[in-house]
Amino acid sequence: MAALLRNDLDSDGATTRLDAGILTLHDFALASGVRLASADVAWQDWGPADAPVVVVLGGISAGRNIGSWWKEQCGEGRALDPRERRLVSIDWLGGADRSSGPAEGEDFPAIDSRDQAHALLAVLNHIGVARVEAIVGASYGACVGQHLAVQLAGRLGRLVVIGAAHRASPWALALRTLQRAGIEAAEGAASKREALARARQIAVLGYRTPRELEERFGELGAADGVLGWLGAHGERFAQRFPPTSFLCLSASLDAHACDPASIRVPTTVVAIDDDLIVPPQLAQGFVEALGERGTLATVASRYGHDAFLKEDAAIAAILTDVLEKEVTA
Repeated sequence: MAALLRNDLDSDGATTRLDAGILTLHDFALASGVRLASADVAWQDWGPADAPVVVVLGGISAGRNIGSWWKEQCGEGRALDPRERRLVSIDWLGGADRSSGPAEGEDFPAIDSRDQAHALLAVLNHIGVARVEAIVGASYGACVGQHLAVQLAGRLGRLVVIGAAHRASPWALALRTLQRAGIEAAEGAASKREALARARQIAVLGYRTPRELEERFGELGAADGVLGWLGAHGERFAQRFPPTSFLCLSASLDAHACDPASIRVPTTVVAIDDDLIVPPQLAQGFVEALGERGTLATVASRYGHDAFLKEDAAIAAILTDVLEKEVTA
């Protein structure tokens, strides 16, 4: 499908190139062995065509519009500035946006994080990217980024992994399994939506920390405090995300596995000290398995796993430092 092209004006009146489109992949082989007759991958390419390319990937609810969900890091004057770098992203296969995914009531095959990387590689080839300066991935996007680093091999300069490791933690796997069980047990569209809202509420509790919730809501009544906050999170998510897409991408997170030895580029792993989903010791183990290619950066935050969306200055400092370093062969 032909790309859609527009130019966005920045605050100085200059134009920032933004190109977006949908690539249809034919006979697309999945890691499970299933082959999709066709699969649409929606992509966005933001910044000068001749600038260094950075692939930017977020969590399961993030999409190709990185200027929306990660505006603190992606934009004019930010660590990932589209005037200086060419920022490429996609909507997830199996997700809730423009890429192919499960329709309500229809079967859709399991999607592995390797499949997302395979689709991304096809997009990069489609838009004429010969070399990628860096992959910056957070949460699920950092899982996908690991496999894309393997597939790009010598075409990649460096990898940044935020809030992820080479495998799922047992605690996160158990938590997500319980979230999916509630949706799978529900009957009827309305009940499944209610179950999805509850699953999101459970997920948000995993993304944050007891310390943050005590500091924010400790003196408030339940309805006006933590329960009202959770209810709003669940309702917003259920309005925009189909239960089938949540089931698909949640299971994909659980299945993620990448051999650290297969990643051959300098890799910075960003661990959050109170992350319940990816405990610091798991991130440390990932770095140790990477050997001389791995570097550990730590962020102290009461926000836990969501620190990549909340600790703007700390994350920006890490990204700026990593991207300014020269890559040695």
